[in-house]
Amino acid sequence: MTYGTFIRKNALRNKRRTALTVLSVGFSLFLLITLQAVLDSLLNPPETEESTLRLVVRHAVSLGQSLPESYQRDIEKVPHVKYVAPVEWFGGQYKDPKNFFANFSVGHENFFQMFPDLKYSEGTEEAFMKERMAAIAGVDLMEKFDWSIGDRITLTGTFYDVDLEFRIVGTCEGEYDSSTFYFRHDYLQESGAAFGTVGTFSIMADSAEAIPGIMETVDEMFRNSPAETKTESEKAFQLGFVSMLGNVQVLIGSISMVVAFTMLLVAGSTMAMTIRERLREVAILKAIGFPRKVILGLVLGEASAVSFLGALVGIGLSKGLATVNVGAFTADFVRTIDPEPAMLAIALGVGLAIGVIAGLFPAIQASSMSINEAMRRLE
Repeated sequence: MTYGTFIRKNALRNKRRTALTVLSVGFSLFLLITLQAVLDSLLNPPETEESTLRLVVRHAVSLGQSLPESYQRDIEKVPHVKYVAPVEWFGGQYKDPKNFFANFSVGHENFFQMFPDLKYSEGTEEAFMKERMAAIAGVDLMEKFDWSIGDRITLTGTFYDVDLEFRIVGTCEGEYDSSTFYFRHDYLQESGAAFGTVGTFSIMADSAEAIPGIMETVDEMFRNSPAETKTESEKAFQLGFVSMLGNVQVLIGSISMVVAFTMLLVAGSTMAMTIRERLREVAILKAIGFPRKVILGLVLGEASAVSFLGALVGIGLSKGLATVNVGAFTADFVRTIDPEPAMLAIALGVGLAIGVIAGLFPAIQASSMSINEAMRRLE
């Protein structure tokens, strides 16, 4: 019998306990991988070639403060600025407060040039330009609410005290945006809401090299004005929303440490129980001449094998989660949970390390035990 066969037979001797240990390690690692994938998704939102050229201009104090609409004409004169479009958060609700999704009014004149990385249904641009009540809905929203192009819907205002009716004229889909609702900013202003003001301006730069200069010029232009501005990259603007949740890194890191410690306790108690049940075998192995390092290796090998199987279960579950449309449940705040290969490799290493650490003390105890001591403990 080889050492590998010996370890396998010992691990499968109590199948129920081994299965429960594998599952507990697997689900713990699955939780760890998921938490880290969510953190990575929040701190590293997906970018496209076009999104790296987009900037966001907002009020220097906070997002709750609006900017004068007249700023658009001044920003358009800044060198290396290709397009400028107002973007206003409406915050409307569809039928029920539970039906939350992001909805914005946008400047229709430059909207399609500003967001060319979105894929639009045929005829969307032409219809959006013609009709004041026109709206564009993400494909996930269309599927979720069973909408069709041409449907009329009403959003109940929350941020603004006005209810607006729209006609869906097209759909949009993108790598990071398939659950957002867009409508024309002039329609919002005609309703009496946000008249003459804008929440933010989106800027499209003509090159990445020009971005620092644009940011400095725009903010300097409105310095010491009643509404000073803060210009930042689209990614930095998105991360600003994440920071409103608090210190997410510390929170997720704390939870991960608790999960890892719990996983270590489970694996350690299992191995300690296993060794106590096999004192007779340890005594026999020592009696027939097995050296201390072999017994140490057999116990560590069994603990590592069980943890390795648990790690494979956790990795398999996390890869299965990558096929789930998480964005449909989080309003695209977290679009997908797809852990990187490097993250999975780290999880596999953590699983093996947990096995080695959990089995180390029982292995040292078993290998250091004399034949007489093992027999006495049996009695």
